[in-house]
Amino acid sequence: MSTEKSSNKKQPTRVEKREIVPSRPKPKPRSHIASPEMPVIWRDFDRVFERFRSDFEELLWPSERLIDRAYSMLPIMKGEWPSVDLEDRGKEFVLTAEMPGLKRENVEIEVDDQSVDMKGMATWKQDEKTDKYVRKERATQSFHRRIDLPEEILADNVMANMTDGILELVLPKKHPKEKRKVKIK
Repeated sequence: MSTEKSSNKKQPTRVEKREIVPSRPKPKPRSHIASPEMPVIWRDFDRVFERFRSDFEELLWPSERLIDRAYSMLPIMKGEWPSVDLEDRGKEFVLTAEMPGLKRENVEIEVDDQSVDMKGMATWKQDEKTDKYVRKERATQSFHRRIDLPEEILADNVMANMTDGILELVLPKKHPKEKRKVKIK
């Protein structure tokens, strides 16, 4: 009997508790016809108008970025070209200009008592041929640079030399100013 009693015992049942959550109303689906919020419309309108304005300004006044992109295949330095150094040596000025890749036949120099004018033309050409295609590119760029001098020079006595793309002009002064040393007390 003892075995029967143990088998007749009821085992406790497990009761699950369910939480009662208030139901929220389901959001209504947005209509395809409904207009977007007003700030979104204005933001999009401002973005489109700003793009139009910047593109229009780029056409009227090209930026340096656009010009750089147009002339990116030219192997020259950016900024004023050619780069120039002007050194005062007392009785004369020495002007040095970097003109890589230029031949002396393509450079023209004019001097007067107050300034130096340099003109020139740089050409670039590249040919490439493979089994499937032929590529030829060429470009030309001219420059004109005027350098105003701080003192008058003797234009008839100017000497010019160009080696390895470096132009050197020796410009003797008309009335060289003498320097004197000052003692510090």
